[in-house]
Amino acid sequence: MLAALKRRSQLLELFLSAKLSKLRTQGFLWFAKEVTARVLQELGWFLLIPSALILHHMGLRRVPVLSQHIGHLATELDTFVKAQQLNLIPPARYFILAPSKKVANQHLLGYWSKHFKIVTNPAICLLLKMMTRRYFACYSGGLHCVRHFGTQEIYRINQLWGARPPVLTLSRDDEVWASQTLVDLGIPQDKWFVALHVREGGFLPHNEAIQAHRNASIENTFAAMREIVRRGGIVVRMGDASMAPLPPMPGVVDYAKHPLKSARMDVVLCAKAKFFLGCTSGLAFLSAIFGVPVAHANMIPVETLGIRRGDLSIPKLVWSEKRGRHLTFAELFRSKIGGYFYTKQYQEAGIQVHENEPEEITDLVTEMLDRLDGNYVEVEADRLLHERYMAFLKPGHYSYGAASRIGLAFLRRHQALF
Repeated sequence: MLAALKRRSQLLELFLSAKLSKLRTQGFLWFAKEVTARVLQELGWFLLIPSALILHHMGLRRVPVLSQHIGHLATELDTFVKAQQLNLIPPARYFILAPSKKVANQHLLGYWSKHFKIVTNPAICLLLKMMTRRYFACYSGGLHCVRHFGTQEIYRINQLWGARPPVLTLSRDDEVWASQTLVDLGIPQDKWFVALHVREGGFLPHNEAIQAHRNASIENTFAAMREIVRRGGIVVRMGDASMAPLPPMPGVVDYAKHPLKSARMDVVLCAKAKFFLGCTSGLAFLSAIFGVPVAHANMIPVETLGIRRGDLSIPKLVWSEKRGRHLTFAELFRSKIGGYFYTKQYQEAGIQVHENEPEEITDLVTEMLDRLDGNYVEVEADRLLHERYMAFLKPGHYSYGAASRIGLAFLRRHQALF
């Protein structure tokens, strides 16, 4: 209870700090608009209570989802459906709001239409969102992986899901469409490929002030790309047009800059990859919901891990300017530093986050490929090392209960941090 109250206090402090910072930069007019919008929302909710009660009585429940973010559009709904099928959620007529101009991937949204009633009209979405803000006609369980503190439900539910098949599989139409379109992209039909994404700051520039610590350098994945190609695969770099262009590399397709890029192709590539090589970025979860394993490099906060059985991850290292060294795993997990979510938190604490080295990412890729090919041999010393690391995760940590694993070469390399 005390830990939960402390984390709520931290969140409130960060929220107020962010608002005060924006007030200083945007001025009083911005503040007045914010207050006016909030007052109107509350007034609208109060006036619409009778309508919300009718929807509630009809058994309708809105499932909250941040449809403008690909990671949430993928994982929130995937986790909800899994929880339904595990009988963890009471039966109801569930619906989601996805305003047409606030959807990260319209093609993915179509896949969810089999599981939810989807409202896309912006005006109706606004009305229903206001009506279902709290108490009535809304799913009381809330979101599964959007809280900034505390253990996320997504880990418990995916642990319970175990080795069951994924909720989503590619449609027959998408399979047929992909058979030729992937060839046009440069992926022969007899070739396997790996989807790769490294977060940069161009996609959400307004978010950089609070999330820049999640970015990484594409150059640090070049060695891993070469290893994938050496072993017979093709690398498809995912992303958007704002990303730094790749130099010409044999066996590498810079899809982020490709004229064939589309919402449909994003889904197909993520769903058909042998695995996804990602970071702390939502696009990796588009692969995960189709049952594709994910290798996460550069995970930050350190408490975050992959969500599914078969996923691998390695964290960024955390350097203390005061101590002049990397913090140990015990120091991170026994303090709130391991759960820092905002760039400002690291800056104010005199903390630097250090990217994974090229060798570390290559080791991660090698382990994933060997495991998928059935060639990985795990010795007893590795098993014990992994157990020691996972034992740092306690109730209240973000990924407590995760079914995924940490890259073993990373743990061996950094045994001094135990």
